[in-house]
Amino acid sequence: MINTERLLIRPFSISDAEDAFEWRSDPEVNRFMPYPCDDNVEELRQRIEEWIADNDKYAIVLKGTDKVIGDISLEWSEKDDAYEIGYNINRSFWRNGYATEAVRGLLDWAYNERGIHDFTAFYAKDNGASGRVLEKCGFVQEYTGQYSRENGKIVFEALFVRLHID
Repeated sequence: MINTERLLIRPFSISDAEDAFEWRSDPEVNRFMPYPCDDNVEELRQRIEEWIADNDKYAIVLKGTDKVIGDISLEWSEKDDAYEIGYNINRSFWRNGYATEAVRGLLDWAYNERGIHDFTAFYAKDNGASGRVLEKCGFVQEYTGQYSRENGKIVFEALFVRLHID
């Protein structure tokens, strides 16, 4: 578990499905995500089982409420030879600095507890809020490119960023 001032970052549990469905089914929250919105809670429960088994996606919990307000992931990227960070926050909790706090907490934990020095992330050029989160956390632009939804029908112009911690 990772503790920050206002958040707890912990492994997902099946009981988090209802909270997670709030943002995973919201088209506005998922506007720039490389995966489509979730259609039903049952499928999301199955996905959460996979996250638990893979141990690479974590729940972002608002302290004092036990409300899961987002997710954050840390996965090895062969292509970038670094650990890739991704995150998503329930729209009801936007503009409160939670994403920045969660990313900083995960970076601190990954560096101090797991000895990870190299991180990467990407975001759609049109998603300035995500870009600001990563910039506040020290990421710098490495290159531009594209990514698409899993079905390949929607393509996003993107900025790929990197952070090295000594």
